[in-house]
Amino acid sequence: MRSVILVFLGGGIGSVLRYLTVVGAAKLLPKAVFPWGVFAANLLGAFIIGFLFALPWMRDKGSGPWLFAATGVLGGYTTFSPLANDSWLLLLNQHPWLALANALGSIVLGILAAALGWWVGGRWAA
Repeated sequence: MRSVILVFLGGGIGSVLRYLTVVGAAKLLPKAVFPWGVFAANLLGAFIIGFLFALPWMRDKGSGPWLFAATGVLGGYTTFSPLANDSWLLLLNQHPWLALANALGSIVLGILAAALGWWVGGRWAA
């Protein structure tokens, strides 16, 4: 039950943080067609999860800190469904290159961000 509560609390925090990121990006770039808020949340989340996994005390995926931070907060902060929907809407609105950039950019840059986070976390923990 403790694990469920940790994931629940972290997920709520992460969802609010994603909402604030999306709203903030919309305010910074009010005329943008590209979904910068979700894109930024996914890349930042990928970096953070890489960073967390590089910390020796965070490697146990069943531990309280991992369940709260990675599964909960980052699970709520990053998401695949808005990425998929935003890419589809870009296609429907005649922006195929932006749709491709959003989908592939999120995946490729997300992997690179996770690797960078892991590298930074490894240096930080040393």
